[in-house]
Amino acid sequence: MKYLSLAIISLVANVVFSQNPHTKKEENLIITIKPKAGFNVGSHYTLVNNYTDIDTFAIYPTSVTNALGFRLGVFGDIKIQQRFTLIPRAELSFNYTKAQVNSETLKLDPFNLDFMLHAKWNFLKRDSKVNPYGYFGPGLRVPINGNSSDNFNTKSAWSGDIAFGVDFELNSFYISPEIRLSNGISNIKEDDNWEKLRGSYVAFAISFTGK
Repeated sequence: MKYLSLAIISLVANVVFSQNPHTKKEENLIITIKPKAGFNVGSHYTLVNNYTDIDTFAIYPTSVTNALGFRLGVFGDIKIQQRFTLIPRAELSFNYTKAQVNSETLKLDPFNLDFMLHAKWNFLKRDSKVNPYGYFGPGLRVPINGNSSDNFNTKSAWSGDIAFGVDFELNSFYISPEIRLSNGISNIKEDDNWEKLRGSYVAFAISFTGK
C-alpha cells in the first residue's frame, strides 16, 4: 500500500509539472532549426542615384534614367525559433535602366545577380494562418554585363535591405506578398572613383515557401 501511494503521488506530480506554464515557456525558447525552401517572383523600380555633388574639370556626372524591371529568385527558409527565421536568398534581376555619359546612352546593368541574407521576424506565432512580418539584412549586387560596348561598366556593391509582408498559410505552402527597399551603400561605378553611383531599388515580390 505504501508503494502504491508513492506511485500515485509521483504520477500526480508529473502531470502537474507538465502543465506548468513556466515549463511550456522554457520549451518555446529552445532553438530548433527547420530548413525549408521556396522561390519568389516580382517586379522592381530602380532607384540608382548619383551622389556626386560637384563637377570636376568640366566633366559632368553620369545621368541615370531609372525604370521598371522584374526578378526571379530562390531562397532557403531556416526557422530558428517560433517567430525568427534566417533567409539566404539569390535573385536574378532584369533591368531597363539607362545611363547617359558624354551624350551616349548605355544600358545600366541589364542583368544582376543579388545575394542576400535576411533576418525575418513574424509578428505573430508562425502557426497563425495570416501572419505579418518584417526582415532586414545585407545584400551583394553582382552585375552580369558581358563585354558589350552598349553597357555601362559597373562593379559589385553592397546594399542594406528592409521589407514588410504577410504570410498566408495554404494547404501545402505559404504565399507571401511583400514590399522591399534595397538601399545601395557602396559605389557601383567601375572606373571613376570620384563619381558615386548607388544601386538602390524598391520591389514588390510574392514568395512561395514549402511546408
